[in-house]
Amino acid sequence: MTEPIYRLRSTGQFAKALFLAVFFLIFLIVTLIDPNAVGFSGPLMVFAGGLLLAYVFFINPSLNLDREGLTAVNWFTNRTITWKDYSDLDMRLGMHIVSSSHSDIVSSFPGSGGLSRGRTALPKSNPLHRTPSESKYIRLNNSGQYKHTTNMKEAASLVQRMSEEYTRTAPDRPRTKSIDPMRVGIAVIAVALIYFGLISAIPS
Repeated sequence: MTEPIYRLRSTGQFAKALFLAVFFLIFLIVTLIDPNAVGFSGPLMVFAGGLLLAYVFFINPSLNLDREGLTAVNWFTNRTITWKDYSDLDMRLGMHIVSSSHSDIVSSFPGSGGLSRGRTALPKSNPLHRTPSESKYIRLNNSGQYKHTTNMKEAASLVQRMSEEYTRTAPDRPRTKSIDPMRVGIAVIAVALIYFGLISAIPS
């Protein structure tokens, strides 16, 4: 990747990862205090598997941008498109990178936030009312590496500005899609840990 390099993630990713980690932590605690528990190794295996799943599905995904184009780092695949092939972002049902012949999903920005927008539209007296979060403007620099946790609107704004800036000098090469064996392996290990941990943790 050529600088400037931006790695964008959504705040929702970390909230979901925390929820999943807490879920498996509760399982760990409940199992350990169970008088019929058969040991510590099983619950710990399940908890470790849950943390690995949270990493693969929620912490790891990102949208990476540089001078040459975009890369959607999803659960198990990386999809790379140059600025010359990039057409638009479709954000009706999550973020999709639209190119000349494909529409590639960006799993780090999975939804349009319709529920959140609905909560901001409620009267302030309503207990479900949510104050709109302040948008932050992501500055476009000429060099350096940057990590941002941002909303879909600001991510789309940066994509648009980088497209306008770098399309002329971007390389002319086809879209690529690759599977990351490391992330696949981590997910397989996570499922195996949860499966064998449950077998050993739940009394027969």
